[in-house]
Amino acid sequence: MHLSSSFINEATSHRPISSLVLRYICICLYLLLGLPSICVSVQTGQIMIDPQNPAWLVYNKDDNKDGKLDPAFICGPGDPEDFLYRGSRNSNGTRNGDQQEIITNMKLQGVNSIYFQAIRSHGGDGDSSHNPYVDSDPAKGLDADILSQWDGWLTQLDQAGIVIYFFIYDDSARIWSGDNVSAPEKALIEALVTRYQHLKHLVWVVAEEYSERYSAARISNIASVIRKADAHDHIIANHQLSSLVFDHPNDPNLDQFALQYNVTDVVGLHEGMVKAWKNAKGRYSVMMAESVDHGNDSREKCRQKNWASAMGGANIMILRMDGTPKFNDKMKDCKTLIDFFESTDFNTMSPRDDLGNQGTWVLAKPGQSYIAYRTDSGAFTLSGLTSGEYKVTWLDPINGATHTEFFNVSAGSYTFAKPQTIGDEAALWVIKTSTIAPPDAGPWSPAPLKPLLLKDK
Repeated sequence: MHLSSSFINEATSHRPISSLVLRYICICLYLLLGLPSICVSVQTGQIMIDPQNPAWLVYNKDDNKDGKLDPAFICGPGDPEDFLYRGSRNSNGTRNGDQQEIITNMKLQGVNSIYFQAIRSHGGDGDSSHNPYVDSDPAKGLDADILSQWDGWLTQLDQAGIVIYFFIYDDSARIWSGDNVSAPEKALIEALVTRYQHLKHLVWVVAEEYSERYSAARISNIASVIRKADAHDHIIANHQLSSLVFDHPNDPNLDQFALQYNVTDVVGLHEGMVKAWKNAKGRYSVMMAESVDHGNDSREKCRQKNWASAMGGANIMILRMDGTPKFNDKMKDCKTLIDFFESTDFNTMSPRDDLGNQGTWVLAKPGQSYIAYRTDSGAFTLSGLTSGEYKVTWLDPINGATHTEFFNVSAGSYTFAKPQTIGDEAALWVIKTSTIAPPDAGPWSPAPLKPLLLKDK
């Protein structure tokens, strides 16, 4: 039986309830009792759709022993699309490029994404050799040497915790026509899935800007082949031309909308991601996969676009950022965002800017937990708070500094005073720790300034 990686309650599910309930029960047994994962197809440590909230991602592990799957947040390069084909082609089809240098640098910077395509020939952005076939000819079958070289690179990325956004097709790349999956295409997909399904940090993506060469039906049919071939139930996504509305919202085999949204301003990007979140209605997760010139923006604007997307409910891949050293400062900012988000319970929250003052973007589980962010020096006022003690962790997104303190808060709104050690651009995580607050409201027992602990991927 196929067990979906997404758990949606019975009232809204578009997937077989029996499988979803079984998946959820199995994960609970694994987390609470430590039972072997005999009925869960995902591998230990694998990135997956959150079974309790399909809008977000988690890792299939519980490193902090809190009885919950660890939240996963993606921020990093949305390039190089030609990663598999960089460099000159050797006589056996392998490549002599800078792939190893890119992998090594990305590991050092701590980012966790890469974006590329397997088929870039046949109308795509690559030349005629950009496919994994013997002599680049689909009629001759897949080239074992090429696939083996890919496996070496991808295994290194996987071991570093870098999520591999593995597109089958580049934009406009198409070898076979029609809505149905032909026998040779099915053989290609099954071979790729079988070969690389051992990777834990892997997302299959059917096609980039799919509508240029494929029908919606063809995408669904390809996704179905991937799902049936994948023994570990990896996330499956699809990518579209600029839009905030997913063309496959109820497809049982598509878990994620890899959206393209070509706005240039920070506020506009945030507003777009909030709309995309609302359009999703909890049915799938959102990846802000492409925004025009994102990686080529200034460091400040690139960072603020990252936060704009995250606070709108989207994971992030940065167009033009290719993992090379010229992007190191911007990748450092991604790492800070990843570490902060993965230290919180963001995967229980939704975008709720209405709970913040003007200019404050908010993710919230109202009355319990909040993340707030501002690009400027304004105050942080949150509403919807219930009476109690709250732990507040401040973050300076520019230098990564953090500061933790506790506040006793009455029900309603509260303005949190920013510590002097945190700069103008700032974020904070507010989580309720006690229902009954002591009589003296305000901050107390501030913890010393300290860096976030990095998770060992």
